[in-house]
Amino acid sequence: MRNASVIEFPKAQSVRKRLQDKAQEQKAVLVLSIASVLIMSVFLNQWLVQGPETLTTNGNRGVASIESAALAKDVKWEQDLAKKLASDKNAVAGSLAVAPTLRDELIFGFLEGRYGMKLAQGKIESLEFIDAQAGDQPMAISDKAEFLTKYSEAFGIGFDQVSLAQNSAEGPVYSLISESKEIVGRAQFVTDEQGRVSAINFTQ
Repeated sequence: MRNASVIEFPKAQSVRKRLQDKAQEQKAVLVLSIASVLIMSVFLNQWLVQGPETLTTNGNRGVASIESAALAKDVKWEQDLAKKLASDKNAVAGSLAVAPTLRDELIFGFLEGRYGMKLAQGKIESLEFIDAQAGDQPMAISDKAEFLTKYSEAFGIGFDQVSLAQNSAEGPVYSLISESKEIVGRAQFVTDEQGRVSAINFTQ
């Protein structure tokens, strides 16, 4: 008997809300950290700019003025950078973004968080509609062959082509074909009378 674990996902809206909150927290921490470092640098440079002029003698005042001008330029550059970072929060948020996996795109993107997945040895064994109590309806996947091909890597079976094997009473069955033209698995779609997909079962 194969060990399987069921992972059910909540509604897409709540999942997206948690991800957005986490990204906002990370963005705020990074902005504060960068701003703190830049502010400390600005104060330090301003102190260095003012210090040499008060301590130098008349004979060395020309050299001190040149050094002060260079330091003042650095201070202005850092101030401009701090203002830019503070105003362009979207750029900071973009640097924190983590690219989603193909499985994430499948579950939370295409399937909109409506389906839970059953895993067996790290591979998707089945997808099942789970939001009936929330009033949602199963999705109608018009081009099932294209759907299987697009997300083939997320299913973990390793196939390159699909072919309609039969139309059963429950729904269509597709053969999953490898690059060497061997059938490596099957995908059974369970559909209702309107053709909406309530489940997809994978076998090898």
